[in-house]
Amino acid sequence: MSTRLKNILSEIKWEGKEIQLGQVYTAKDIPPFKTPQQVNEEKDHEVGMGLSSLKTSVRSAKIIYDEIKKRDLQSLEGWVQEKLTKSSDYLNTVAEYIQDMDEYDKEV
Repeated sequence: MSTRLKNILSEIKWEGKEIQLGQVYTAKDIPPFKTPQQVNEEKDHEVGMGLSSLKTSVRSAKIIYDEIKKRDLQSLEGWVQEKLTKSSDYLNTVAEYIQDMDEYDKEV
């Protein structure tokens, strides 16, 4: 192994611990599962991302609605109607899930 590669590998850290070349590490050295704090941080992050996406969707929907009304459009191109139908379907699916979330929790 080249000296340069050894130098790079000697700087590697795993979960904040230095890794020794040739050393065997087991589950007792590093926990295999995420800590409760890591899980909560991910949940918080996903909720924030979801709210951001929803806010963008609402803003975009308002722009589309206002432009269609302002231009008094009588028809839309097929691909536009397809995208509107798909996004409406996705949002309806999530809305139904959120409304019935308690029922889904009971099934698990």
